[in-house]
Order: sequence, then C-alpha cells, then structure tokens
Amino acid sequence: MALSKMKQLHDLECFKPINVKDVSKSENRKAIESLLFLVEKRDGRIKARHCANRKLQRQWMDWEDVSSPTDSTESTLITSIIDAKEGRDVGTCDIPNAFVQTKMNPTDKHGDRIIMKIRGVLVDILCELYNVYNDYIVWENKGRDKVLYTHVTKALYGLLESAMLFYKKLVKDLQHYGFELNLYDPCVANKIVKGNQMTVSWHVDDLKGSHVNPNEIDLFLKWVQETYGSIAKVKSTRGKIHD
Repeated sequence: MALSKMKQLHDLECFKPINVKDVSKSENRKAIESLLFLVEKRDGRIKARHCANRKLQRQWMDWEDVSSPTDSTESTLITSIIDAKEGRDVGTCDIPNAFVQTKMNPTDKHGDRIIMKIRGVLVDILCELYNVYNDYIVWENKGRDKVLYTHVTKALYGLLESAMLFYKKLVKDLQHYGFELNLYDPCVANKIVKGNQMTVSWHVDDLKGSHVNPNEIDLFLKWVQETYGSIAKVKSTRGKIHD
C-alpha cells in the first residue's frame, strides 16, 4: 500500500526532487516532513494515507490566509428543507484525491518554495520505483538518516493552505459551469436551469446538488466526474437517503 501511494504521488507530479545545495536557508528552516499512515476506512478497507506535517507552517503562515470555509450546519438543514419542500432530486458525491488535483503556488509570500523532506523507507520505495531519485539522496543525523529534499508542487493533504487552494479551484470551476455563490454562505451556490433553481453546497470535497429534474442532476454529476475524475471515479449517491 505504501508503494502504491508513493507511486501515485510521483505519477501525479506532487513533488520533484531537488539538490539540497539549491535549498535556501529560509526554505530549509521551513522544510516540512513527509508522513505516511495506514488508516481503516468506515467500510473496513485499509488504505495508505500520505500527508505533510504542517506543524512548522503555523509559525510563518497567517491563519486567515489559509483557513478554508465550509458550509454551515444551518445551510445544510435549510437546503435540505428546500429540497424536500420542492420535491427536488438530490445527488451527493465525493471528489477523490481532491487536494492533489490542485496546484500549489510556486512560492509563498516570502518568495520561498514549499520544501518537504522524505525519509527512510519512503526514500527506498521511491528509489526502487524510479532511478531519478538516487542522485538526490543525502545523509543527515551523522549518517543515520537517508533523506530526499523535494519541492512540493501539488496541494498535499496536511498542508495548511491545501484546503483553501482547493476551495478556490472548486469555486472557479463552479462559476465557469454557471453557478453564483450565495451571499450568506460561501459554500452554497445556485443557478437557474430550465426555469428552476439548482443548488449545490459542499464541505471541502463532499458535494450535494439538487434540482427538480433528475436529468439535470445526472448532468451535474457527469460534469463533476469529467472535471475531477481523472485519478479515480467520483463516488455518487442518489435517492432520499444521504450520509
């Protein structure tokens, strides 16, 4: 599972190896650690989850610059009441690998790249998969730690700014699809389709869409699949019961 996850991150170009000599003192001071966990999903499946340790980022990032909005409980209840009152068809979906489909900014506001250190067995896995990493290995902690320095290019899970970057991407895509953001909740959007309102609300990468015509929800879910389903199939649910 770990091998599969690291292969996926490489294939999606989430980071690229760099020579430690090209890392500035400021970038080195801010360098984050690469972590890999095995987690059990609600359905019992075991999967590997990679994340970046964002602990250091809190020291040099302002929370208001990276905090992403999510739909309020009130919005979820109100839109659900409207769905029931108007007899709308409802579709929910989960965008897979949402963050790594989002590009990082080349540098932060101080002009520094996001540098991530990959250590130990994860280095061995990458080198086993791809020869390109062999030339970038360095030894730290008196030769006990094998380390790769990488420049993060995609919004990895765990980075403080990842959720905000994905939020901005999702909003831009929804607006391009014809939606307008609700004035009272930045995670609710509407558009008029064939004389009736379509509403979408979301919590990070989980979306709920509704419209009186089921065919319009079919088209919306198809758009989500075409826009965000290149890595894995978008999981969607129809009907009257949604988790």
